[in-house]
Amino acid sequence: MSTIIEWLLQGDVCIQYLTRKYLLKENETDLKILRERIASEGWGHRFLSARKDSGHWGLWFYQPKWTSTHYTLLDLKNIGLPSHNKACREMIVRAFDECMLDNGGINFAKSMVQSDVAVDGMILNYASYFCPDERRIENLAEYTLNQAKTDGGYTWNQESERSDPHTTICVLEGFHEYRNAGSKKLSEEIQNSEENAIEWMLSNKLFISSDQRYQKLSYPYRYRYDILRALEYLALKHVPFDERMAPALEWLEGKKDKSGFWRLENIHKGNLHFDMEEKGKPSRFITMKALLIQKAYYDVSLN
Repeated sequence: MSTIIEWLLQGDVCIQYLTRKYLLKENETDLKILRERIASEGWGHRFLSARKDSGHWGLWFYQPKWTSTHYTLLDLKNIGLPSHNKACREMIVRAFDECMLDNGGINFAKSMVQSDVAVDGMILNYASYFCPDERRIENLAEYTLNQAKTDGGYTWNQESERSDPHTTICVLEGFHEYRNAGSKKLSEEIQNSEENAIEWMLSNKLFISSDQRYQKLSYPYRYRYDILRALEYLALKHVPFDERMAPALEWLEGKKDKSGFWRLENIHKGNLHFDMEEKGKPSRFITMKALLIQKAYYDVSLN
C-alpha cells in the first residue's frame, strides 16, 4: 500500500493535497502551504489561466460543456482549490446576480422558464464552498429542498414523480457542502431529505444493475451518476455500512488491477480545457477515491 501512496504523492499538487487530507488524515493547518500551491501550479493553475476577459470560462455559465464557467467552478472545487479564490467567488456572485429566479432556483439556460434541479444541486455544492457568506445560497437550498419527490430522491424533470440518480447525487453533494459550510437554515429538513434520498439509493442497491454505464470508472463525474461517485459520497458523508452497499463494494474491489491501481475507463464526451489523465491508464483520482471508500468501509491499512 505504501507504494501506491507514494505514487499518488508523485502526482499533481492537487492529488498530493487530497491524498494527504483524505487518506493520510493530515491536519488542514499543516496542509495550508501545499493547498495554496494548487492555484499557481499544475492543473489548478491551468484551469484558472483559461478564464477569459469576460470573466467566464468557455462562453457563458453553461456553454459549452465542459469548459463553461459552471463546470469549471465544479472542477476547481473538486480538486481542492482554496475556497478564498477571488475569481471563483466573483463568478458565483455574478451567477446569483444574473441568473437567480424569484423562486430561488438558478437558470443557466436562457430558453427555459425554470431551473434544472441537477444544476441547482451542483451550484449549491460549489457556491457553499467558495461563498459560504453569500446569503442567497439559503434561498437556493430551500428551493432545491422543495423539489424532493415522494420516493425520496430528486429529478430534473419537474413533471415526473420518479426520481433519477443523476439529479439525486448532484443534490446530495450540494446539501452535504451546504451543511459543511455551517449553514443553519433548514438544516434539520435538509438532513431528513438526505436520509430519504440515501435510503432511495440503497433500496435500489445504488443502481448497480440499472445501467452498464454506471459501472464505468469515470472522472470528472460532471452531472452523471455512477457507482464510484455514489460510494465516494457515502464515504465522505460517513454513512454506516449497509448490506445493500455490498454489491457495489465488491464491484469496486473487482475493478482493481493486479498492481493495485484503478484505471480511468471513461471520459464523458464534451469540450475540455485539457486532459488531466489518460483513458485506459492508472488514474490517481480514481485510485485515491477507491482507497478512500475502502478505508471507510473496510478499514484498509495505509501503512
